[in-house]
Amino acid sequence: MRIETTFPGARSSDPRNTVTFRDDGLPLPLRLHFLRLHDTDTNETTLRVIGLELGEAPRDEESALSAPELTALTLRRVVERYPHWVELAQVYLGMASRDELASRHAGLKRRKPARLDPDWFRMIAAEYRRHVEEGEPAPVTAIGNSHGVTRSAASRWVTRAREMGLLDG
Repeated sequence: MRIETTFPGARSSDPRNTVTFRDDGLPLPLRLHFLRLHDTDTNETTLRVIGLELGEAPRDEESALSAPELTALTLRRVVERYPHWVELAQVYLGMASRDELASRHAGLKRRKPARLDPDWFRMIAAEYRRHVEEGEPAPVTAIGNSHGVTRSAASRWVTRAREMGLLDG
């Protein structure tokens, strides 16, 4: 994972502190924007998340066509790991130590989402149909690749979607 931080310059009109994550688990870069707030009564400084960006603005039509598509799975991954992203960004912005976060949230990275609900299989069925309509010769393999799982796991998902009546055949 690559992590980049951006701080406002002395002459910048943009007061945001930004942390950009480029992770193998996300096909698009994730940016979290923070404001650094200072309480003059308590002399404490805090970071407040004020924005989130996913992806990059294309430079031209060619880069727009080659950019990865924003999918429901990508959004789901961001939402499920949102607390992790915020806390990691706080470490990189110097507002928390790794040890402090580890003690507060042991095991946060290892929590696995409950994916296999009916909405998950509806999404898999829709993705399968889209691949077939686009002429993808191996739609199950494409699903496995887009979700970072083996072809076998993707095949089980498609089979279950069929059993639920979400796909023909």
